[in-house]
Amino acid sequence: MNSYVFAGSNNPIMTVYASLEAMTESGEEYFHVVLENDDELRILMSLLGVERLPMTMLSSNEDFTSVFDYSAYPLPELSKDEFDAFYDEWLRRSGRETSMDEYGQLIFLQGRASSWNKMANRFVLCETHPY
Repeated sequence: MNSYVFAGSNNPIMTVYASLEAMTESGEEYFHVVLENDDELRILMSLLGVERLPMTMLSSNEDFTSVFDYSAYPLPELSKDEFDAFYDEWLRRSGRETSMDEYGQLIFLQGRASSWNKMANRFVLCETHPY
């Protein structure tokens, strides 16, 4: 399992992901989501309408191995019924099992959509250390 840090920022991406500590100190909005691997991340982002998810490797970063930039795509702002349909499809496509943790991390991510969509940069960081 990997921990992915979803974030939104008006600062240039390159300056934001120096470290989790730097993100916290600069007041960046971020949220951890635990997924199996990058393929599962791509399934999730596809369900959220992100058609292209460019990845950049971060070879000299201690906290993160890679960054996925989805700034070109807003996150959908779903109603409860739309979210429930999305969640059911997520479980079907990913093969994951429903749980409070699973539902909670995705509903929280959905709750950040409105705020993050107003920011210039939206991205996902893969943490160096597995979850």
